[in-house]
Amino acid sequence: MAIEIGGIGHSVKRKEDARFIRGKGKYVDDVKLPGMLYMDIARSPLAHARIKNIDTSKALAIPGVVAVITGKDLVPLNLHWMPTLMSDKQMVLPTDTVLYQAQEVAAVVATERYIAADGVDAIEVDYEPLPVVVDPIKALQPDSPLVREDREQKDNHIWHWEVGDKAGTDRAFRDAEVVVKQDLYIPRIHVSSIETCGIVASFDKVEGKLTVYMTTQAPHAIRTVIALVAGHLGLAEHKIRVISPDIGGGFGGKVPVYPGYVLAIGASVLTGVPVKWIEDRAENIQADSFARDYHITAELAAKKDGTMQALRVKTIADHGAFDAAANPSKYPAGLFHIITGSYPFEKSFVEVDGAYTNKPPGGIAYRCSFRVTEAAFTIERLVDILALKLKKDPAELRMQNFIPPTAFPYKSVLGWEYDSGDYGRALKLAMDKIGYAELRKEQAEKRKRGELMGIGISSFTEIVGAG
Repeated sequence: MAIEIGGIGHSVKRKEDARFIRGKGKYVDDVKLPGMLYMDIARSPLAHARIKNIDTSKALAIPGVVAVITGKDLVPLNLHWMPTLMSDKQMVLPTDTVLYQAQEVAAVVATERYIAADGVDAIEVDYEPLPVVVDPIKALQPDSPLVREDREQKDNHIWHWEVGDKAGTDRAFRDAEVVVKQDLYIPRIHVSSIETCGIVASFDKVEGKLTVYMTTQAPHAIRTVIALVAGHLGLAEHKIRVISPDIGGGFGGKVPVYPGYVLAIGASVLTGVPVKWIEDRAENIQADSFARDYHITAELAAKKDGTMQALRVKTIADHGAFDAAANPSKYPAGLFHIITGSYPFEKSFVEVDGAYTNKPPGGIAYRCSFRVTEAAFTIERLVDILALKLKKDPAELRMQNFIPPTAFPYKSVLGWEYDSGDYGRALKLAMDKIGYAELRKEQAEKRKRGELMGIGISSFTEIVGAG
């Protein structure tokens, strides 16, 4: 009988397939606890408005509705705000102003899920509309409507971050033989996981401990944030247990702490029974964490022979109403300065400004690229534009400019250390596999007949362990 060898250096077999193909997966909505209540959330139809009044009387009159929670109810408990992972703070429920469409305004707790939904429909909110800004470029102008009145800094500028040699890069561009420039906009996208976000919060009043079942990719971070939000109520980190069951898709959208999580936990603490909240698809797409929303102006300086010399990038990042990006790095723009990619630029300068707008918060979700996707798209688009301007084959131009294998370990001009690589060999292998030369011939023949055929080339250097 052959002995199966495993451990370091060997593939690990999947363990979850047996239960999934038999329909035996267990997701957060499958969790059912004795005496469990259900929560639903009333959301703002307006992107910016003053809350003049919230009338909950009709909701409370519905049989089965146990409680209605508003922002003013949370103020005595100091739970109406929560910290974000980016040193900002975010409303759990607003007390006087909503900052984006679909923002949480009130929560209804009931004995059944659909009774809670009926309660939400019965809540009457009197809004006074306020000026809205959804363009981050306009948001940074002096006459823009102010998004965050709670901040001492009375503008929509969150932070400025830069890296590289500005003076040296500017000089390289002045002396360059060839310069290409492109304005790029990478719009907001949403992960739209098959399973929406959800939680079952169960607080044990006797033990003073909280158990949370949650569809989350980051249970340890969630536990820390819960302790930061509710530690003053006795929920220290060692009294919190976060259980992450099977997840129906995450892609970064299930890393953040959403207000619905805090509300469900608060409801369980107040009622002493488990509380479940499962968002619907409309809530998921409207209000959950997004990705991208980067407005980029990028320039590349080169010699006439195609040798790339310098890179200059200016970006405005739209973070919505709160800087709640799920970014694990120490850099406010994530790992965006991997933007020099697979090329040994002599000079580079990158600057990013974050802006508040009347949109839902976020900025990182979708495959948790931490801005690497934005960086890779930018540099590879510039290389294609340079190839077009110089009338060079885009694959050949990349081959000409790759970091040579003999240069590793290589430290980029923006500070990243590359441990190893043979980019030319990898691209050549890919080109051979797809029959690149034949595809170019086919493309030329089709163009003679007036037909269009595109061939895309992109080189991506993965970054891991950035801290």
